[in-house]
Formats: sequence, structure tokens, C-alpha cells
Amino acid sequence: MKELMKFLFKRQWLKILIIVFFTYVNVESQLNVLDLFPIIAMHIKKGLFNIPSDILFDVTTAIILSIIASIVISYLSISVASKFAYDLKEKLFEILLNLKTIEDLNRINYSGLMTRLIRGVDTEQSFVLIIFRRVLLIVVACICIAINLYSISLWTSFAFIVFVLIFSFIFIFRLNQLSNLYFKVKKLYGKLNALFLDKISGLKVIKLFSKEEHSNNIFKNEADNAYEKGFRFQYKLNFSLIWLITVDIILMAFLFNVIYKYSTGASNIDDVIFVSLYIVYLINHLYSLAPFVSIYPLSYTSAVRIEEVLALEKISSDYGKENNFDGIEFKNVSLTLSDRQILSDISFKIPDKSKTLIVGPIASGKTSLVYSMMGFHNIDSGEILIDRNAKVSLTTNKVFLFKDSVFENIALGDNNISREDALNACNDALFTKDLAFEVNENGNNLTLDLKQRLTIARALAHDYDLYIFDNAFTSIDSASKKIIKENIERRLENKTVIYIDNDFENNSYFDNILVLDNGKIISQGKHDELIKTCDTYKKLFNESRRCNDGTQVL
Repeated sequence: MKELMKFLFKRQWLKILIIVFFTYVNVESQLNVLDLFPIIAMHIKKGLFNIPSDILFDVTTAIILSIIASIVISYLSISVASKFAYDLKEKLFEILLNLKTIEDLNRINYSGLMTRLIRGVDTEQSFVLIIFRRVLLIVVACICIAINLYSISLWTSFAFIVFVLIFSFIFIFRLNQLSNLYFKVKKLYGKLNALFLDKISGLKVIKLFSKEEHSNNIFKNEADNAYEKGFRFQYKLNFSLIWLITVDIILMAFLFNVIYKYSTGASNIDDVIFVSLYIVYLINHLYSLAPFVSIYPLSYTSAVRIEEVLALEKISSDYGKENNFDGIEFKNVSLTLSDRQILSDISFKIPDKSKTLIVGPIASGKTSLVYSMMGFHNIDSGEILIDRNAKVSLTTNKVFLFKDSVFENIALGDNNISREDALNACNDALFTKDLAFEVNENGNNLTLDLKQRLTIARALAHDYDLYIFDNAFTSIDSASKKIIKENIERRLENKTVIYIDNDFENNSYFDNILVLDNGKIISQGKHDELIKTCDTYKKLFNESRRCNDGTQVL
């Protein structure tokens, strides 16, 4: 919660100060009306027109100021809460997009990531609104009432301050207790959901337990535990609301007792009336804490989860210092995933603006090599020299499209991409749909080849330093693929390009070809020498030729 409050105040401190000021104006105006209420009541008995004009003017002015202050507070609080939510979502997405490795992402439970980013931020937005519209008003009201009570009696003011401090301490303590319990309940429900999924799939049951009865007992125990703690949380929440009402009654009785004992002035009855009005005013606003009590545990839980993502910013910013290296170099790189050796002692060099083809049998480590280059995997040993500040485009056979126009799917929010840029990229990728065409979620209204052409157009429209195409042409027919690759060669002539593809069209285009097998580079060089010296390369080449035109190299 502290980090979110820092995030809020750092960006919108000026608006918050204005809200505080107008909250003071609002409370002071309302208290001025209360101060004049006994006088007005006395004059009303004699007739409305017997009220002195200066009192009517003061009351009218106070009411107008209160209305104006309420309008300003309402507008600014919505503005602050909405901007806070927008900035927070933007910050969270920025952090997640800048994470360099899957291991970094694993630091948080990303199964509920969208819940944190959408529902969690919305909860924080509602919480901020309640803070500025209700809680802040109560805090300012307590300060103003304490000052006004001082004019009646020092002891009355002192007793009120002590009572408010004690109430605040107990209130915050109870809220934190509720929030911690609610957080445990949410964790239990998450565990229960996981067990439920495991029970349906049977995978974990089969893997860990020999008897179905044992797994049933575990599921039942967790369900009972979650229900019991959930019931306990609801009970404590209801008890807290009842406690809040009880405190209101105690407050009234206590202050009445104090005013009778310690008040000094011309008339005790006048003091009792003023204090009574202040108490009624404060109690009326204390009831507005009920929604605050309800939302605080939700906000606390959301804040903990959101701050887990915010904590990743340092990891993201510290990762990948610029090496001032002109190109890419692997030095004795090894990688193990799930206790399986994926890459073993890999060494090679890709100069800047060069064109490289990586080939190899299925599961030879081609994609893992590129993912290590991108920083998606933390390597076990060795060194990868690459400028981490370089802009890299990775286009794979896994297509990621969202519900929006073709242009927006290409631009991805980059204001530097013009419609002309997008149209030229579409032409080079042979994508035939109009830029205004509405793409469904995941491109469900596009064929597989159009999906791939659109992702290729997306890559071409942006100005990157390094372009990687990982099996990005698998659903495109041979004739179209040939034209698209020729267009890529033309557009990216002065860029560094890496292909991962066992399709050997236009081998003369590549400056170097890496041949991988079982996680090792078994050979590298130009096509003409590899076809003579590397049996694995020759076999892959022949398989590709047989698929395309039925010919092969003997």
C-alpha cells in the first residue's frame, strides 16, 4: 500500500493539495452553519424576517462555499483517481513488457496477472475515490471540531483529540487485521482452485498420490479451511461495522459527560448544544466509513499483488547493460531447461548488418538459442554479447493479434508509424486486407496465412536494429513466400537479419548458415561448402527440396 500511495502523491500532489484545501473550505462552511443554527432557530420562533441580514448573509455564503467546494472535490477526486488508475496500468504494462527473462516473470504468479492489471487497479481507483470523498472529510472535520471545541473548553478539546487518536489507532489496527485475514482467504481460494484443476485433470493426483481417497481428503480439507476462514472474515467484517456504530454512541455519551463537567462559559446549555451539533455532524460522516471498511481489505490485497509487479521495475532496469558491441556473439553458451541440456558450449558471431540462417532437425535447440539471445532464458554458463538497448523484432509462427483495425495491430501504439508505412509493409508482406479492416481477437476472422502475413507486415513497418523470423512462413504458400522474402531482403538490406527456417530458398542471400543438432553447432559457413562437408545440412536440404519440387542433391 505504501508504494501505491507514493506512486499517487508523486504524480498528482498538486491536485491532492487542492482537494485538501477545498475539503477544509467545505467542512469549515458546514461548521459555520452549525454555529449559527441555534441563533437562527431562536429567530425563527419570532418570524423568519426577524433574522438579522448579516446572519443570513453568513449562512448563504457558507452554503454556497460548501456547494462549490463539494463540486470541486467531486471533479478533482474523479480526475485524480482516473489518472492514477491510467498511470498505474501503463506503468505495470511497461514493467512487464520490459522484463527480459521468463525467470523474472516467474517471480510473480502470472496466472492472475490480468486480474491484477484490470480488476486490481480498478479496486485501487475506487479506494482512492473513497479516501478523498469520505475519509479525508472526516479527518479534516476532526481537526476543525477540535479547534472549535477549544473555544468552549481546553479539556473538552483535549478529551476529543485523545478519543479520536484512540479510535483511529483501534480502527486502523482492526482494518489491518481484517486485511491480513482476507489476504489469507484469497490465497486459500487460489490454492483451492489449483487443487480443483488438478483434481479434474488428474495429473497431480496421479503424479503425487497413490490413492484417490487421499486426494479427496486433501481437497475436502482445503475447501473446509477456505470456508471456515472466509466465514470468519465475514463475521469479523460485520463485527467491525457494529463496532463502528457502538463507537459513535460512546462518542456522544463521552463528550456529553465531558462538556457537563469541564465546560466554562456564560451558558452551559449553549455549549451542550454546540457540542451536540458537532457530534451529530461527525457521526453522520462516520457512517460513511462503512464502505471504506468493506473496500479496504480488497484494496490491501490488490496493493500487495500490484506492488509485486512494481518491485520488478528495478530488476528490469538493472538487466542488460550496453556492451558497445557491434553485432552479436555467443561465447561457450550452455542452457539447461527442466533438467534437460538444450544448448551445449555454443560459440558463434553475427556481425552487424549481416544475414544469418539457423537450421537443424526438430528439437535441435534453434528457438532456444534465439530465446537465449533475446534474454528470455537465463543461460547456465558462457557469455552473450549483444547491445541490450538495441530494438529487436521477433516474428514467430505463434501469432499474437488483438481486436482492432489492421493498422492498430501493425502500429501497436507507435505514433511514428504512419498509414503509408503500414500500407507499404502490408504490400511487401502480400497482406491484402484494408488497413481499416477490423481484426477479431487472436485474428479469428483471418486465415492462417493472412495471420502470418500481418505479423510479418507488423515487423517490417517498424524500424528495428535486429529482425528475427522464427518459422514465420509456415502457413504461406511457396510462391508467395518467395516474393515476401525477396521484399524482406530489399527492405532490410542494411539491417541485421536472422532466419530460423529449414526452407532453403535463396541460400546465396545469407552471409553465414549455422547448423544445430542436439544443442550443438556442428557446422557453419556458406551453402556451397556446407552441402559438401556437412551431412546433416545436406539431409535437411534434400528433405526441403523433395517437399518443394521433388529433387535432391546426391
